[in-house]
Amino acid sequence: MMGKDKKKKFSPSVNVAVLTFLSRVFGYLRDLIITFFFGANTFTDSFYVAFRIPNLFRRLLAEGTLSSTLVPFFTKYINNKDENSFAKFRSEIFSILILVLIFFTLLFFFFSKEIVSLFAFGFSENQLELSSQLLKRMSPFLFFISLSALNMGLLNSKGKFFAPAFSPVMFNLAIIIVLFICYFFLELTIYSLSYAVLIGAMAQFLIQLPFISQNYLTYKFSLENFLSEETKTVIKILIPQVVGLGVYNLNILINTQFASFMADGSVTYLYLAERLLEFPLGIFAVSIATISLTQLSEFSNNKNLVKMSKYLNDKMAFLYFLLSPCCIIFIFWGDSICDLLYVRGEFTISDSLFTYKALIAYSIGLIFVGGVRLLTQAFFAIKDTATPVKLAMINLILNAVLCYFFSIVINFGFVGLALSSSISSIVLFFCLIYSLRKNKINLKLNLFFKCLVFIFFSYVALFLSNYIIEILILKSSTLILFLKLLCFASFYFLFSYFANINELRLIKE
Repeated sequence: MMGKDKKKKFSPSVNVAVLTFLSRVFGYLRDLIITFFFGANTFTDSFYVAFRIPNLFRRLLAEGTLSSTLVPFFTKYINNKDENSFAKFRSEIFSILILVLIFFTLLFFFFSKEIVSLFAFGFSENQLELSSQLLKRMSPFLFFISLSALNMGLLNSKGKFFAPAFSPVMFNLAIIIVLFICYFFLELTIYSLSYAVLIGAMAQFLIQLPFISQNYLTYKFSLENFLSEETKTVIKILIPQVVGLGVYNLNILINTQFASFMADGSVTYLYLAERLLEFPLGIFAVSIATISLTQLSEFSNNKNLVKMSKYLNDKMAFLYFLLSPCCIIFIFWGDSICDLLYVRGEFTISDSLFTYKALIAYSIGLIFVGGVRLLTQAFFAIKDTATPVKLAMINLILNAVLCYFFSIVINFGFVGLALSSSISSIVLFFCLIYSLRKNKINLKLNLFFKCLVFIFFSYVALFLSNYIIEILILKSSTLILFLKLLCFASFYFLFSYFANINELRLIKE
């Protein structure tokens, strides 16, 4: 018995990261299959614009904001062990959410063409019509994915992270299965992709229901007194947080609007580069932020800002430790990664090169985008929503100006759009730090020195890996890239171990 107690276990953030990694693998397999069947052209541009609209609302109203906003409230009920009030509150939130989702689903269905034109004004009439038809078919996507976010918040508040982290696997797997069924047994068109996305959202929601039931977190629809004081408080906090947390995604949609005026494939190149960026962000930044919100909320409720500051500093340093090598890898080996993942079928070498150029520009801001994700959780924990909203609005204006300057004035094209997102994210990151310090939540300045150390370790590890592997003169590019990444990771962790970097211990804490 004692032996079992002493057995070391990985931290929840690591467990979530592993499951998120699995989800991302299936996500990239999904993207690989889509690029193989459809390539990068006017059809994929139309699809990605249509998909981004409900996907933006998913990030703002669902996984990004809804679950984050609700966790502190759910945690309070769980800590107070008030089951009856908790059950009533869950049902109230569910009832409000159902009404809001029905509204948006009908809005997407009946006004799809008008909505698409707002996000891609540069589309031709044929592209606009195709994109609106795709959005129409995907309109219920937001309904199921938002209910999944409610389940995610409920399960996370009870310390149950498996189902929320695993359910996106079902989303991607369902899309893959539907595409292959259409290819082998039916007819594969761009419309098949929209139906696959909808079925994937349903699968993600349904896989969570048994876990909701097992943990006694069920809810029901009722219009009787569903606007209690507590739910009104949630709504007051939720609305500004939609803007505060969603700034990065809104910036991306500004990029999409500019890209719609550019050559065919521009929207697709940006989307695929963002997808690569989301791999480390999803595994590391989102996982750390998800776990941190509950702990930060407890510190805030106890008014223990000293512990809150220390905890945030530790997590931020850990995030730098994990994202710095990813940034270096994308910048220097991104071309090989894009070739390996995407060059096949209808997707050409030229398409891959354009995607890599966008990836470089996005990678400049990778560390800061992850930092924004974590810092925003601190604002959620202290229930300060006014500050993120003000900063978000300023940042949106800055991004729009930078998009015009880099893509049109300097003529960097879609690469300039990606660069604008990175720069605006860097500015937002430092503004959030300054605002937190005003709330007596201080991030240590030596964290930036640590980040530079991690970047230096990453560059040296990359240089040595290139030198060692290329001496072997291996013919298989896939094997070369795999060995380089393996060698890189070995050097990076070895340097960190001998330098006695504290962040190594956080992997098992």
